[in-house]
Amino acid sequence: EYTLAIAVQFWLGTCGKRGPVCKNLSSSRALDDIAKKYDCSIYSTPVGEIHVANKMIEVGAVIGGEGNGGVMLPDIHIGRDAPVAAALALQLMSTFNGTLSELKKTLPQWFIVKKKASVVGINPDEIIASILNEWKSKGAEINTSDGVRIETSEWWVHVRKSNTEPIVRIIGEARTEEHANKIVDEFAQKIEKSKL
Repeated sequence: EYTLAIAVQFWLGTCGKRGPVCKNLSSSRALDDIAKKYDCSIYSTPVGEIHVANKMIEVGAVIGGEGNGGVMLPDIHIGRDAPVAAALALQLMSTFNGTLSELKKTLPQWFIVKKKASVVGINPDEIIASILNEWKSKGAEINTSDGVRIETSEWWVHVRKSNTEPIVRIIGEARTEEHANKIVDEFAQKIEKSKL
């Protein structure tokens, strides 16, 4: 999850590039924190390389990608590129006197957890609508461009249906792994209870 964060840190911090940063809704909040540190705006899109690429073109982003490590650098080309991701990470490592684990610890610390829940026999759109209705009045920031993403100052969770299997993906992030697991488990339990 930190490949893109390392690349963004290198591009904005070491190289001094400035401009918008794009990511998908399931990517780490560490990216938001890094962009903010360098006074750059950040945009979130539905999951999928094409969505990130289109937003990058629309806003003139200097870097973007997906939390799975897919780095997109418009100076090279707009698609995900593993060699570019590796090159940016290695470049940052070359200026850092320590291990990759030690470098990661210098970045904003967030812990992401990913789970899935079976939706066999139930309508995933109804589950997402139920979660949305529950959270509308709670003061959380809500994004419905790809399932539902609920964001608070302490954590976020993204619930989206799979387009390839009868499951709902539940991705969440918080300052500790324990808290992230707790949040994701709470949402997974609500989905499981909706089967009854």
